[in-house]
Amino acid sequence: TETPSHSSFFRLRGSAHMLQLKRTDNVKRKCSDAKHETKKVKAAQVKAVTAYAVRKERKRLLMEQAGDMQDKLDKLKFRLLVKQGQIEKDTKRTVAENAVLHEYIQEQHITLATTQAALTGHVQQSLGGQQPAQSVIRLGMNRQERLNTLMALKDRKLYEAERYLVARTQNFESGVKYCQEERLETIDGDNCIIRFETGPIRGASVKAAFDALLGTVLNSEMFLSQLFGSITIREDSDFENSELAQVRLVSLTSSGATVESNTAVFSKLVEGANGEYGIMAEDFVDFDELHPYRSSERVRRDTTTIVMVRALPQTNGDSPVAVVTRWTYLKIHNSTAEASQRPETELMESSVCWGDTAQKCIEEQLMNAATPNSPQPF
Repeated sequence: TETPSHSSFFRLRGSAHMLQLKRTDNVKRKCSDAKHETKKVKAAQVKAVTAYAVRKERKRLLMEQAGDMQDKLDKLKFRLLVKQGQIEKDTKRTVAENAVLHEYIQEQHITLATTQAALTGHVQQSLGGQQPAQSVIRLGMNRQERLNTLMALKDRKLYEAERYLVARTQNFESGVKYCQEERLETIDGDNCIIRFETGPIRGASVKAAFDALLGTVLNSEMFLSQLFGSITIREDSDFENSELAQVRLVSLTSSGATVESNTAVFSKLVEGANGEYGIMAEDFVDFDELHPYRSSERVRRDTTTIVMVRALPQTNGDSPVAVVTRWTYLKIHNSTAEASQRPETELMESSVCWGDTAQKCIEEQLMNAATPNSPQPF
């Protein structure tokens, strides 16, 4: 049997062993906790180092991008400055060139104005002289001699008319309407109008347009009465045929003036090398013993008009186009007749050669003779 002292020894020994075990466990636990804590610290340190590196790397990349962008910006600024300098240089050169061109154009206008002034001065000085295709016409009492006088003038008149109009239309655009008109007063108080015009009549042949033009002149009294409501009569003429006529008109205008005119008309339709064309020349009679002017009672109107009608070249299948070119000189003499107060009205209502009157008359005749393919007047 165990003695008390022996039993106590074992109890003490067991207690010491248990205590030792506890201490060992505590040490192990502390070591384990320390290791775990060390791992946590290391993990935290690694995590912190990684985030820093990422931020550092991101910052580095951003700085590089910023540097690249700054370089590009500097290059763009440089290019812009260069370009602006070139633009300014080009702009200055363009402004200088435009200024030179503007001055050149203005110099041309001045040269043209000087030429026009010289021409106008010449026109004013030559109003009392002969006009294109104009000549002094004297008619006596004998009817056959009167006819012979006009027949002797016919070829010369038509030749001069054609030559002048051909020269006057040089460098003109065919088929385009153009008109120029001058109104002047002579030193004697006569009122004059000089008008040049050319324009197409679409859909009309040369013969149709020329016949309409000639019909307008030979039937002036009817057209003037219709257009203006004034009274115009044609006094008896000695002769009239397809190429020669004398037209004596008396018009009572709305101004109350009685206007008289005495005009010889020459015309012909020609088959030329470039096709058919028509020429007409009107010229006033200066002295007529059989039918003298009544200057104390009437206002005298003189007319010199030359007209050419030709075809505009067309391609196959196109409708015909006749081009009418006219130059006219109208003069209302300064009269002692009290009723002569409005020269322009007196000119307008006594002559189909005034302004657009002839054009309207030609249009009316062509429209009256229109077919389903009627011409389109200009």
